[in-house]
Amino acid sequence: MILGNLPIRRRLTAAILLTSVVVMVLMSGPFVTFEYLTFRQTTIRQITTLGKVTAANSTSALAFENQADARDILGSLAADSGIVAACLYDRNGRLFSTYPEGARAGSFPARPGPEGYAFDHSFLAGFQPVAQGSNGRLGTLYLRFDTGAVMAEWLRVSLEIGAAVMAVILLVAYLLSRAFQRQISQPILELAGTAGAVSERRDYSVRAKKQSNDEIGLLTDAFNQMLARIQELNGDLERRVLERTAQLEAANRELDRSRGELKNLFESLPGLYMVLTPDLKIVAASDAYLKATMTTREGIVGRDVFDVFPDNPNDPNNKGESSVRASFERVLRSGMPDTMAITKYDVRTPEGVFEEHYWSPINSPLRGTDGRVQYIIHRVEEVTDFVRQKSRRQSADSDMRVRLERMEAEIFQSAQRVQATNRQLEAANKELEAFSYSVSHDLRAPLRHIDGFAGLLAKHANADLDEKGRRFVATISGAARQMGRLIDDLLAFSRAGRTDLNIAWVDQDALVEGVIREGHFDRSGRTVRWRVAPLARVRADAAMLRQVWSNLIENAVKYSGKNPNPEVEIGGRLDAAGHEHVFFVRDNGVGFNMSYVDKLFGVFQRLHAAADFEGTGIGLANVRRIVARHGGRTWAEGAVGKGATFYFSLPETKLDPEAAGVEPPGFAHSGLS
Repeated sequence: MILGNLPIRRRLTAAILLTSVVVMVLMSGPFVTFEYLTFRQTTIRQITTLGKVTAANSTSALAFENQADARDILGSLAADSGIVAACLYDRNGRLFSTYPEGARAGSFPARPGPEGYAFDHSFLAGFQPVAQGSNGRLGTLYLRFDTGAVMAEWLRVSLEIGAAVMAVILLVAYLLSRAFQRQISQPILELAGTAGAVSERRDYSVRAKKQSNDEIGLLTDAFNQMLARIQELNGDLERRVLERTAQLEAANRELDRSRGELKNLFESLPGLYMVLTPDLKIVAASDAYLKATMTTREGIVGRDVFDVFPDNPNDPNNKGESSVRASFERVLRSGMPDTMAITKYDVRTPEGVFEEHYWSPINSPLRGTDGRVQYIIHRVEEVTDFVRQKSRRQSADSDMRVRLERMEAEIFQSAQRVQATNRQLEAANKELEAFSYSVSHDLRAPLRHIDGFAGLLAKHANADLDEKGRRFVATISGAARQMGRLIDDLLAFSRAGRTDLNIAWVDQDALVEGVIREGHFDRSGRTVRWRVAPLARVRADAAMLRQVWSNLIENAVKYSGKNPNPEVEIGGRLDAAGHEHVFFVRDNGVGFNMSYVDKLFGVFQRLHAAADFEGTGIGLANVRRIVARHGGRTWAEGAVGKGATFYFSLPETKLDPEAAGVEPPGFAHSGLS
């Protein structure tokens, strides 16, 4: 629009003035045409009159053939500067006298023409008969008049008058527009000012002032009603968020207190307990364990377990460290408790001397909310006396058997207590998960109201909002939709931890092909180069496994979006031990710094700005949760600017061809890693 970027006041003034100019121009056309035609007719009448007077004065000169009188009569025409040529013809049509004197005969018509005057370009020329009473026609007068100078003078005067009239009309139109535009624009400007205040300060308590009962007044009423509704919804949303936040904080404080009671209880247990992280760092130990191993809590917490308890270098047959390490690896891999046989593992005294000791260990996993093993509980029973007495007194094995049974009973009871503690922790985690689901679910309704009313505001007030106002409304609507997507991802994340697994044989080749086909990843105009190797069939929940592949493939396409030639590679292999299948998705995108690899699979953890790559930061966390529920692992490798590779593993399960109804699949060893 020509006036689209001007303020409404200037637009109204400009519209009125422009309309006035157009009307005046349209009116000027017919008026100028009429004046021009009138000018021509007036000129013809004037020249005709002049011709009649001159012809009447020339009768005697022609009658008596007096050329001197004829020259004097024609010379009197010099008083009219417009007459550029004149002549007299006698009754026989011969040239008798000319004006100006001395003009060439070729400058005049050779013979008289028809009576009357006509325009020839910028000249008016014609013939006038010279007659006298009974003498009849004595001759003919010829006049040639130059209309250019007269026309120029007429045009100048007309333009001056027209300009003066137009200036007066425009001045009057401007003054009237100033008066009228205030009545029209002031209510609209008041409404726009109120909308701007709401957008900038997020203050929904302000109201627009109604100044009339016309359409603008109705718009003001609708706008104020919408503000009231938004204020009500906003207050309700803030109240709900504050209440839920307070409840969540209270639940977190209660959980922290529960854990600190739990820690004190653990340290005071009569049994020999130690807690390790998955990388085998010691985080806690019971007082009884510290006493049995002749260590202090300050001396072992935070250190690697095998740095604190190394093998006895003086006993080449000691395999305590390798046996315990193998048990830890089984727990981490399977997520199940592992009971070891009685193991010889000598203990180093504070003086640095190794003492012979025998132990009966049980290693149990403690899972987090995502199903991953977060801690290993190392429970041991010292059986050194039992082993020694058994070797010395083979005959007293009956008494030893009783003691052994008692020990086994105590070990079983201790294991039961540990399992009860684990169940309490799992129950607390489930309560937090249910609470998170409730918070996410309750936030959806007010967000729909915000997005809906923002859309109504854009629809009803779009024509009256400036660019800034429309941008504010679009920002509100976009933020509401973004938060809706975030809540949807949270709900999906929550469901992934609660939904029962429907385990069956899954054809991963067909599953991945469907994800790529239905994802429409080439819709942006870029062609993704796919390198997909055959994938092994696995036993898993097909719907959840599809979500894993969808998130990883979508992630790879998104973060390779700035590469003009994006490539995504998909493959898998069976690990060397034959215990698990390892699958991967590799891209040539922006990559990431390996220093932050631990943040990748956390909820809301992002290594790139949202403005560069959209997303909610929940996709990879959902991948880890689903894979962990299947007993697998997730990890990633990458470098900045050199792409990234995301891995996940699933336990190997032997395929029964008769039960599955298919031929056993094999891996196509393509060298992918």
